[in-house]
Amino acid sequence: MNEANGTRPGWAPRELLLADDFFFAAHDDVTGKTRLTDRAAGIGLAGALLGELMLFRKITVQRGHIVVMDRRPVPDALAHLVLEDVLGESDSRPVRDWLRYLGRNAYEQVAQRMVRQGLVRLAETKRFRRSPGYRAVDLNAAAWPVVRLAQKLARREAIVLPDVVLAGLIKATGLERYLRVEAVVDIAEFQQQLISELPTPLRVLVGGPQACSRRMPGSV
Repeated sequence: MNEANGTRPGWAPRELLLADDFFFAAHDDVTGKTRLTDRAAGIGLAGALLGELMLFRKITVQRGHIVVMDRRPVPDALAHLVLEDVLGESDSRPVRDWLRYLGRNAYEQVAQRMVRQGLVRLAETKRFRRSPGYRAVDLNAAAWPVVRLAQKLARREAIVLPDVVLAGLIKATGLERYLRVEAVVDIAEFQQQLISELPTPLRVLVGGPQACSRRMPGSV
């Protein structure tokens, strides 16, 4: 392993979509064990899928509701499927409604996209578990989203918009302790500063998973 960045020498990271990064962040990179409850992981991934559409400039948030900006197809098949879901509604709906709706299937949808990309593989199904488990094909790739983000926060470096959104979703779903472990130094203030400076639609979106948790105590 490379002590400077937590990866093996010669390894080069792939640029992933937001939900794929969040999927890796929500799992232990070695064991593949989920760091969140099924419901929390689903809502977090739903937020990431909506975030992808916002970063593609397909949707936005107005008065707490998801609104379509551009109906043209999205390059990624799963992102386009989510866009079609939004387009299928005659009236705009609140962010929290979309998080709950998409959260029911987001885990399997993102996992299957990552299987197709060769990022994860189906692991042995555990008895009584509702969803099959998935293991990273490359442990370095699995660790990279948290390691990358923790390093940038620790150094107070400029961070690209998708990573700020990822930082917001990590905070909203209770995963930030894993960032703190990797960063070693205190990153909470800088992380919160970046989240607070997000454009309003993205700031509302990343706060959605936490809002859902408050409205449904004990459900995540």
